[in-house]
Amino acid sequence: MGTVSGRAWLSALALVVGAGPAFAQGAPAALDPMTVRRVTDAAADPHLVLAPQYFTSHSTVELNGRLYFLSGARRPDGGTVNELWMTDGTTAGTRSLQEWLPHSMRIDLNSLRATSQRLFFTATTDDTGRELWTSDGTREGTHLTRELSPGPAYGMSPQAPVIAFGDVVLFAPSGMGTSEFDLWKSDGTEAGTVPVKDIAPGPASLLTSGFVRAGDSVFFSALGPQGDELWRTDGTEAGTWMVRDLQPGPASAFPRELTAVGSTLYFAAQHDQMGHSLWKTDGTAEGTVHVAAFPRPDAGNHIFNLTALGDRALFLTRLPEGIALWRTDGTEAGTRPLMKQSWQAFGGTSAQLIPVGSQIYIVGQDLVSGDSLWVTDGTPEGTRRLPSPLPQGREFIRGATAWEGGLAFILTTPAGANELWMTDGTLPGTARQTRLPSGNPSAPSGLVPFQGALLTVGGDAWTPNALWRLERDDAAPTFVCPATRNVPAHRPEGTDYFGINLQPELRTGPERAWLKSNFVDGYLLPLHQPVVITYQAGDAQGRLTYCTTVFTSLDMTGPAMNSCPTALTVNAQSARGATFYYPKLGIVDETSRDYVVVTYSPRNGSTLPLGTTQVNVTALDGSGNQSTCSFPVTVRDNEAPSNACKVNEVRVEAEGPEGAHASWPDLTPVDSLSSKVTVTSTHASGDLFPLGLTRVQVVSTDESGNSSACEIQVRVRDSRPPTLTCPEDQTLTTAVMSGARAEYPEALAEDSVSATQIAYSPVVGTPLAPGLHSVQVTAMDAAGNAALCNFHVTVQYDPTTDMRQGLGCSVGGDASSAVGWVALLALAWTLSRRVKDGQPRG
Repeated sequence: MGTVSGRAWLSALALVVGAGPAFAQGAPAALDPMTVRRVTDAAADPHLVLAPQYFTSHSTVELNGRLYFLSGARRPDGGTVNELWMTDGTTAGTRSLQEWLPHSMRIDLNSLRATSQRLFFTATTDDTGRELWTSDGTREGTHLTRELSPGPAYGMSPQAPVIAFGDVVLFAPSGMGTSEFDLWKSDGTEAGTVPVKDIAPGPASLLTSGFVRAGDSVFFSALGPQGDELWRTDGTEAGTWMVRDLQPGPASAFPRELTAVGSTLYFAAQHDQMGHSLWKTDGTAEGTVHVAAFPRPDAGNHIFNLTALGDRALFLTRLPEGIALWRTDGTEAGTRPLMKQSWQAFGGTSAQLIPVGSQIYIVGQDLVSGDSLWVTDGTPEGTRRLPSPLPQGREFIRGATAWEGGLAFILTTPAGANELWMTDGTLPGTARQTRLPSGNPSAPSGLVPFQGALLTVGGDAWTPNALWRLERDDAAPTFVCPATRNVPAHRPEGTDYFGINLQPELRTGPERAWLKSNFVDGYLLPLHQPVVITYQAGDAQGRLTYCTTVFTSLDMTGPAMNSCPTALTVNAQSARGATFYYPKLGIVDETSRDYVVVTYSPRNGSTLPLGTTQVNVTALDGSGNQSTCSFPVTVRDNEAPSNACKVNEVRVEAEGPEGAHASWPDLTPVDSLSSKVTVTSTHASGDLFPLGLTRVQVVSTDESGNSSACEIQVRVRDSRPPTLTCPEDQTLTTAVMSGARAEYPEALAEDSVSATQIAYSPVVGTPLAPGLHSVQVTAMDAAGNAALCNFHVTVQYDPTTDMRQGLGCSVGGDASSAVGWVALLALAWTLSRRVKDGQPRG
């Protein structure tokens, strides 16, 4: 547990609240719709049911607006004596009637019955033994009906069945007295307590089950000459007979689970051929028929808890693997299972079936895992388990009864908190009505509807035993009460409550409520030791409410982590990422004496991939508190790809005036961290490049955005000279002694790239003296590439050239031509003699 200041500890304490009821969805927004009032304290232990597991077996009867019940008082020898009580639902109208009865009287639990005018019960006194008693609600009208067996001998057995039938009760002495009659009836007077039927010869035989009324008849099982079989009576000797000998001869059918469905009686019975089977009867032998058999390899009873639901009956059967719920309409075809459950899920055959309107509620009881509540409408799809009302899931149902069209039931949590709940069989229709007295082992048990309210019995932290009235009242005080509450320990020993207010929130109606608890202020709550604290709130109207919370002092603060970074960035070491080691986080736990376990996720020294990874550090102290440091670690790729250019320069010869196509090796950069590198360039290999220098820019970019650049210089040059063809050698004739002007035929020059210029040397027009001359021809393209060739020009001096041309002479090959040329030569010779070295001679 880390360091917590006093103010912070108080704030944490105020925030720690256990979970509320699941159906309540947290703290209730309104007051509980019902209230609790204590009707009266009782020195004894009141009983409204025979035992908590038999909710439908009330130990109460209502007569003339009053409810009669029994309360078990302790005897000096350690036993209990059931006293008779009466209540009209008010404190003033609630009292013990034991003063009307003999001091030694011990009333049999679950023996109370009432006709329209009188109360009946069986009881034992030292003087009369066990007999049938009656009361009209007055001292004078409370007395023994008739002593069937004089003296202390028992005239009734401990489980003698009694049933109200009109203005009388039917009962059976059950073989305990001297009477030979097995069936009796009584109107409450000695004269009106008379025998009805002698079922078997000799002393009264033992009736093996109780009475059930169906229509105008009362059915029961009795042991007669034909064995234990089914009988019926209308209260007269003539109207009492055995319905049918189901197991012929002296063998017994043992009719059990007698249940009225309208005017029809359903029951289970044994049969040699059919085993333990389901039967029904209308009271006649021919109307007593077999419904369905449930064969099992083992002997014994397999049918339990027959319960009427409208015109059908539901019941349980025992299976080798668990329990099955069945329904029947009285026919074999109409007898079908509704569901099958394990013993643990359903509580075995002790599960109670409680009819409410068109549904039956089933309380499955399990002392280990807690009770369960089921509901069925008699169809498989309408049979389901209701969710646990409380989050603990191990509550116990102390009482249940039909009320206001639904089921009212009492829940007791393992911590001892008691609550009244109502359900209509649906999740939205299930809600807590009020919190009941708590804080006492004598938890509220039994629920009896009475005059629009519910009565229950039990104790609280201040009252050992009492009768309580539960009724509609939306102005009752209501606690916002957590089932559990953990408080932070502020020292290793636990929590010192002194001066700290941990009372639950109380919401009151129109009146101010007072509050008290069984908690001793200043008590040290030991560490890790649950302590149950009960609170009681009440107002001037006597309305009460309770809150029971299990408080536990816990080390609730995790270790401090003082140096948790917000984010970290590391450089990748390879394509897999980087090896990551967590920094020191300054983890301390100052108040806990236990060690702190630090876990890393991913583990320390793990390789984190490229990108961002959320890492977590958890520090756990010995009390289970943990602190977490979580931050992102980014493994970045900060390495650029290698140079993609394999060459720096590419030189190509021009292919034409547009330039040339240039290529270079593939651009293949290398990146040791990134698997994908994108290469972009200003030109592609194989593109047409113009003459001259073009710089190709190449950029390589990896997935992380790292990039490298390189350049390829593409030079397109024109280095080839033109193709030059010189003319043939030439001869020039001139009549001028100084020579002739140079004139040449045109040389031929070709260049695929650019235009060419041709130059002659000597240039055209240059005077050429007679003789042989060499002419050089130069062809030069735009790039300065030159081609040379030579040809010769011979200049001949012929003085007659101009004469011939002037005289029209021509040089020919015939005789006349020859004569002319001779004359011309003669003239030329004469002239030449006059000139010497360019100067005329005299």
